[in-house]
Amino acid sequence: MMRNKKPTMSDWKDLYDAAMEFKKEKPWQWLYDADLICVQNPEDETIGYCSIMGRIGEHYALGVYLGDKGLYGFSKLMENADTILKTEMLHYQDCIMCSFENRQELTDADRKVIKELGLSFRGRNAWPKFRRFEPGYFPWYITQDECKFLTHALKQSLFVALNVRDGNLKIDMEKGRTILRYSTKEKLNWYSKKIELGIPTCLYKEVEINDDMLVYRLKKSKKHKNLILQVDTLYMPSPVRESNERPYYPRLYVVADAKSGSIMDYEMYKNTKDDADVSLNRMIGMFLNKGLPSEIHVGDERMAAILGDLCKKTGVKMRITNVLPAVDFFINEMDKNM
Repeated sequence: MMRNKKPTMSDWKDLYDAAMEFKKEKPWQWLYDADLICVQNPEDETIGYCSIMGRIGEHYALGVYLGDKGLYGFSKLMENADTILKTEMLHYQDCIMCSFENRQELTDADRKVIKELGLSFRGRNAWPKFRRFEPGYFPWYITQDECKFLTHALKQSLFVALNVRDGNLKIDMEKGRTILRYSTKEKLNWYSKKIELGIPTCLYKEVEINDDMLVYRLKKSKKHKNLILQVDTLYMPSPVRESNERPYYPRLYVVADAKSGSIMDYEMYKNTKDDADVSLNRMIGMFLNKGLPSEIHVGDERMAAILGDLCKKTGVKMRITNVLPAVDFFINEMDKNM
């Protein structure tokens, strides 16, 4: 089966019908984006965690966060919304989204489908837009499989929302209690089930440095008692496109002097799978060439797991902080310039 197969016009019609019904009912008037509704994909049993957005009147949408990774990213985004860089927010989303936009925010491809379906929309936030959000990639057009699941998600999340409004179903996210809508692949008869939602955790295994000779050389390096470094890996603010492929965001390793804000080292590369190799190799090279700092500040457990053993074995203090001001300033300036 072609996983990237495009939706047929029949698929698009079903999706637009579901989106227009969803918007007509305005479920954001009584639900918050944190009131997750669960919809199981009949094709592969993936759970879509559906967030209805629009309560504060700015962005009207249904985000369907996919599986444990999607739920984990959504929970991190909700917990750290005040500290996450604007350029990084996109990469916490692993979801399919139906949003309601102004006409100018659609592409020619979007408008072509609408025209072929014989539909018309007028006014602000009136135009349905469908996109796949995936960490590391530019938001992109949905596939046939995603189109069908998003159609189910719009219908079933609206069913739950209306029943919550009328008092027939109850969601209590403070206690993790919500509703799962599920069906069978053969017969699309949908059922409701009360469930308790657990937020997935992510455990990072510490990267060990087992080269004793290297550690000996590093410990002999000059020590800078007043030098504090901020270290992070994150996505570049602007995407790159190769040929006709989906645009992606390159990764960036950055080291900044916490006191002066100056950039001490950086490297651009392609994928998150190289985070550990790039970070360790660059940091080891810096230790050997420029000496050891007194402290290294990292933003989360992920980078702490990459550099933790190196810091322990070289006597460099490590701190996990919520923000890295010097790195954040550098990325924000890069975003402005790009």
